Amino acid sequence: MAVPLDQLPKEAFREIRSRKWLSFFVFLAVSFGTLVVGAFWPQQFTSRGVIYVDDQNIIRPLMEGSALTTKVKDHVASVEEVMLSRRVLTRLAEMEEIWGPVKTEAAKEGIISKIRNNVAVKKTGAPNFIEIEYKDSTAQRVFDVTRELSQLFIDETESSKREESRNAYEFVDKQVKAYQTQLQASEERLKNFLQENVDGTADTVGSRISSLERQLEEAELGIKEAIAQRDALQSQLSGQSKIVRREVAGDAYETRIEELNKKLDSLRLIYLDSYPDIIALKQQIAELERQRSEALSSGGGSSSRSESSFNPIYQELQSELSKALANIDTLRTRQSSLTALLERERTRMQRIQENEAKISELTRDYEVNKSIYDDLLKRREKARVSMRLDVEGHGLSYKIHEAPAYPLKPSGFTFRHFAMAGLFLGMLAPFGLAIAFCQVDPRVRTGSILQENTGIPVLATIPYISTPLERRIDRRRTKVILFLAVLSIGVYLLYGWMRYAGVVL
Repeated sequence: MAVPLDQLPKEAFREIRSRKWLSFFVFLAVSFGTLVVGAFWPQQFTSRGVIYVDDQNIIRPLMEGSALTTKVKDHVASVEEVMLSRRVLTRLAEMEEIWGPVKTEAAKEGIISKIRNNVAVKKTGAPNFIEIEYKDSTAQRVFDVTRELSQLFIDETESSKREESRNAYEFVDKQVKAYQTQLQASEERLKNFLQENVDGTADTVGSRISSLERQLEEAELGIKEAIAQRDALQSQLSGQSKIVRREVAGDAYETRIEELNKKLDSLRLIYLDSYPDIIALKQQIAELERQRSEALSSGGGSSSRSESSFNPIYQELQSELSKALANIDTLRTRQSSLTALLERERTRMQRIQENEAKISELTRDYEVNKSIYDDLLKRREKARVSMRLDVEGHGLSYKIHEAPAYPLKPSGFTFRHFAMAGLFLGMLAPFGLAIAFCQVDPRVRTGSILQENTGIPVLATIPYISTPLERRIDRRRTKVILFLAVLSIGVYLLYGWMRYAGVVL
């Protein structure tokens, strides 16, 4: 059963006392095992170099807006990507002065994998400074690899920048030529369409349509007026006879009344009966007829004679009716002509609107191509200047700020660290095993545990009592183990000192 934490050290110590030889052998195994591991632990040498990222030179502010310089947000990732690229690592793996003759592709792949696993790229405390670190088991190889890797990175970066700028310029130049051809084709299509479609503008045709519609309305109104005049003349003509007979009176009243009637008929051809002159004539005729009646009444009659003749009013109305019918025919002919002209102008307007839509499409295509072409011209000049900057090394550049140093001492865990840790781990190992055993041992070690787990009260506990013989044997065993432990520690320290001093390997 698990031992309470407050009694755990006491029970662990009791287990160590009861198993002295086992504890001693555990101490020997752990301490000397750690020493053996330290003796065969491979040494690691480390060499470091520092690269400076120069992204704030004097050329950059001067060329702002005229050229594009290389921009990198994460310098560490950029350096690591280039440095651990296959092209750089392949060149490094092929250097026989570092690795010796590399006969097979498998050996080359092994070297590349080893370099990639042992290289570390990280930031330093100062900004724009990047540290390159390489670890290996040979000091000379570590130094050579770090030095050559830094130089290969600088060369590869410069070459890559020049190639990137040149490719960018060539790409933009190719796009400029392509859009120049498209722009010329768009301009030619627009010019040909404008030459083939000369219907005028929508404003001109719109004014023409408005004028024709107004003239057509006037013609329709004129037709209505002429028809009304024709109907009036036909109505008046139906009330007149072609030949009239009349009594010719000898007095002046009859002659005067006849003149006024003629005048009245003439006015009725032009005006309505409500016209003031017509009303005045009617009143005069009525007055003359009244006077004539009075004269006849008082005089007892007068001599008169009858005669037949063509009705001049009928002839005049017939003439006016002919004119009205001719006017109606003329107005209807004008209406038909205006309608045809209006339809033609509307068709022309529809054609102009379709042409304007096509012109808008062609113009939009031309303007888009021209806008892109102008923008590409500017970008090509920027790409040209940027290419010159990268060729002459005025853009973003990397410089070796601190060359790799030759490693004089190994880094990481050495034999000294294992030797110092061996004795300490050897002494802790028996206690650790004893504590673990007490926690997993199913036996009941104290009465409090039994009472806690079963609920049965424990009245008393009987301790183990050893005999005097057992105590003497235990003391002799303890002395022997202590002697062997001191002897083992002495041998341990002697070997550790000899290995550290270089007496033994």
